[in-house]
Amino acid sequence: MEPAAAAGRPEKPPDHPEAARGAADAAALRRAASPWSWLSAAAAGLVAVGLGGAALLVWWALAFHPAHARLWMVPAGLVLLGTPILAWLSLLASGPCGRHAPPGAAAYMSA
Repeated sequence: MEPAAAAGRPEKPPDHPEAARGAADAAALRRAASPWSWLSAAAAGLVAVGLGGAALLVWWALAFHPAHARLWMVPAGLVLLGTPILAWLSLLASGPCGRHAPPGAAAYMSA
């Protein structure tokens, strides 16, 4: 049974503006309830940045190291390689997985 019908209200037709808003609200709640989508996007970006830094360092080592040319590639590669480590530490310190207690739990625990 639909929630609207259970409350004694008639169900809105699908083309009604309030019905569309309810579907958008439900989609927003699903996105807010699941932090894994943005976490996986962040992980993919961090992996790409780290691989880019490693590739830059390997390219420099193979092509330019014997001549000690293009030395700017070394610090740039190290920064790109170290950025994901700092970003992962920041993500883990902020607790993205919802490990925090729900808002009402603080009052329950203090009682």
